[in-house]
Amino acid sequence: MIVRDEARTLGRCLASIAGLYDELCVVDTGSSDDSVAVLLSHGARVITDTSCNGEDGRIVDFARARNAVLAIATGDWILQIDADEVLAEGHEHVLESLVGGHACVAVTIESDGARWTSGRLFERRRISRYCSPIHEYVEYEGRTRKVAGIVVRNLPDKSGKEPSDRRNSRILEQALQEVPEDGRLWHFLGNEHYRAQRFQEAGRCYDRAALLGNFRAGRYHTLYYLGCSLLMAGEREQAEEAAHRAVRLDDRFAEAHCLLGDIHFLRHQFAQSRVHYQRALACVSPPEDAVMAPQSWAYDAHPRAQIKRIDALGERALADEIEPRR
Repeated sequence: MIVRDEARTLGRCLASIAGLYDELCVVDTGSSDDSVAVLLSHGARVITDTSCNGEDGRIVDFARARNAVLAIATGDWILQIDADEVLAEGHEHVLESLVGGHACVAVTIESDGARWTSGRLFERRRISRYCSPIHEYVEYEGRTRKVAGIVVRNLPDKSGKEPSDRRNSRILEQALQEVPEDGRLWHFLGNEHYRAQRFQEAGRCYDRAALLGNFRAGRYHTLYYLGCSLLMAGEREQAEEAAHRAVRLDDRFAEAHCLLGDIHFLRHQFAQSRVHYQRALACVSPPEDAVMAPQSWAYDAHPRAQIKRIDALGERALADEIEPRR
């Protein structure tokens, strides 16, 4: 665990993992509250390391902090969890999930209504290092096992802190000055612009990530969100092209099928729109090997609702201002 000014959230986090660990290793990156005292009262091994911070004292490299805490861990297996997270489900599955010869256990992460899988349990001897200054990830040797029954839930408390979107954009922009050919960073910067509804800026970031092509795990979602950004910016032809590229890359995901359905829906091409929504429904659920956060509405609620609208419309035309959900 890495912490900074998390005294308000540490209690619930530690209560959620009580009894599951033999050692609690923590790097504090410069707390001014009682975080360290709380951790010490729970028997944690705590070191202070501010080398991950910039000259202004704000964090600039989460991977550096993760690697610092990794260096003091001695257990055979490591659980990575943040102070504002809790182990919400699957306590009984944690220890049994470590058997089987794999190096990593991917669990379900829940945050702000979204669900995705992420490697959080690692066999320490197979870990190389954490990489990327933000949205950091572990390099390791070996296979990954996915255990859907283990759920880590994010419950952030940002009072008195730099907002996450501002922090993320700051770190990403700074990192891209140093490594401008990193498609992964461009993708995540696009996410920040997209959430802020800066669709033209988001589109430029996703387009850059797609052109670089070196963020392999996110190639589908880069193209999908490029299409979404273009659609929101009023560029329907380019949005359709991006959506088709996503479908050609992997047609098991429903998101780009829905995007194509929406584009044809806006053009009043209802027969074509219906075909794409039906293809979305045929996907049923996100692929088992998906690592990026899926849009759950794309697999049922949205395409089903849109097909119902098409059926109800019959031959009637829709007003141009009606915009489907995106």
